[in-house]
Amino acid sequence: MTTLRPVRLRTADGKLLSGEFRVPNAPTAVMVINPATGYRKDFYAAFAEAAAENGWAVLTYDYRGQGESARCHPRRETARMLDWARYDIPAAAEAACQAFPGLPLDIVGHSIGGQFAALVDPALPVRRLALLSASSGYWGDQSAPLKYFAWAFWRIVGPAYLLLRGHIPKGVFWRGEPLPPRVWADWRDFGINPECFRDVIAELGLTSRYEDFRAPVRAWTPDDDPIANPQTVRWLLERYENAQTEMKLVSHVDAGRGALGHDGLFRSKMADVFWPQVFRWLSQDAYRLSRSS
Repeated sequence: MTTLRPVRLRTADGKLLSGEFRVPNAPTAVMVINPATGYRKDFYAAFAEAAAENGWAVLTYDYRGQGESARCHPRRETARMLDWARYDIPAAAEAACQAFPGLPLDIVGHSIGGQFAALVDPALPVRRLALLSASSGYWGDQSAPLKYFAWAFWRIVGPAYLLLRGHIPKGVFWRGEPLPPRVWADWRDFGINPECFRDVIAELGLTSRYEDFRAPVRAWTPDDDPIANPQTVRWLLERYENAQTEMKLVSHVDAGRGALGHDGLFRSKMADVFWPQVFRWLSQDAYRLSRSS
């Protein structure tokens, strides 16, 4: 049995985020799931529930300006994607460890949630980092034909929406949560300039967080994901330069669950054919300890 506990997360700059814990009777570790751009915490509910049934106390949450953490119309929201990196992701990890002191912390990052996963407090007991469809966001390294749509999104569609609507609305060209203008602007900068991510992290004085991140990192990506393909995933793993890293390609044909794309690894259809290997890898150290004791 697991219980659902709604929670408000307070960030270092004073914002409140909406989150919820899924907690088993006797958790053996705590997990934080960092969402992708435009994805609400509800999208990760089935994965989180499965993790809780396997012993994790799991925190899912919405970034500022997204889902239940949104406090105003997107066009009036001043949040930046860099605020997600500097404040929201660290706040979630801190809240999870405070709620369950003494337990190891495992982080699961989807897309942008994996790019910024290293920015948590280095003092936290991070055990492992699982990257699911997490990669560089640079359009030029993505797979065709999506890369050409991405170019148009950064150069034509997005600017037109900002001019006409003041934000990026959910609709035909963007199926995620509405994006505030400054969130989109940061995201665009990462999308059109392959060096922007590195430069921005350096300007914020956060390069050492990546250099000092030592927990093992494993990246899984479907072979039909046009965003997180082998080239863009390798780019992200190189940011974790002093950690033990590896990449695993997930064959959508072998999985037998149809197309996977950029978010299929979190969908319930993968519960029996993929999720168990993520849980086994994350708990590998604990499993070895129990076998040797």
